[in-house]
Amino acid sequence: MKYFIAFSLLVFSLVGCDKPNESVAQITQGSSQCVKDTDCKGNRICESGECVNPVAIQNLSVKPELATAIVPAAPAVAYEAIMVSGYEAGPFTVEHAEMGNTLNYQSRAGVMDLLEYVAPDASSSYVVIEKAYSFGPNKYVLIISTGERGRSCAATTYAFSFDTKSESVDGVAEIDGCSEIVEAFADGNKLSIKKENEITIVYNGLVN
Repeated sequence: MKYFIAFSLLVFSLVGCDKPNESVAQITQGSSQCVKDTDCKGNRICESGECVNPVAIQNLSVKPELATAIVPAAPAVAYEAIMVSGYEAGPFTVEHAEMGNTLNYQSRAGVMDLLEYVAPDASSSYVVIEKAYSFGPNKYVLIISTGERGRSCAATTYAFSFDTKSESVDGVAEIDGCSEIVEAFADGNKLSIKKENEITIVYNGLVN
């Protein structure tokens, strides 16, 4: 009988010890969804006891200031000045004729008089190439001065862009001012043109 009582006490003591461990295990398991990645469904992973998508963790690791710092890269092409020699600048020439001066370019279809596209009302008795720039293999920007009837200025200055690929004048702008001095400064993909008033800016070889 003594042995039976002792055996019963031993059983009850063992059962009593197991219950707190079981309750602790239940509490621990209830407070977290997972212990390792295999406890989560699909591609989700275990992070701090919770199943989360791996993309969410990656987004949290990216600093906001890095996203705002990303800007488009500047073009690798830059303006290059072309020497103006007499009445020539690169593939462009001023031709003198009895009927007046022309600004010529030798296209695939024949000689083009670019003055007709830049300043059709200009007096062809006066045409001067002031400055010339290339931008990449196909783009040119020329600054020319012309005489025009009915104008108070002795000469009118134009900047125009020419595309040798399409063989066309794709932009023209009149440079404001009556000064005989034309200034031009190239900086990377930016060309600044000025006579005496506002500055005309030409980006990437295209006059707007």
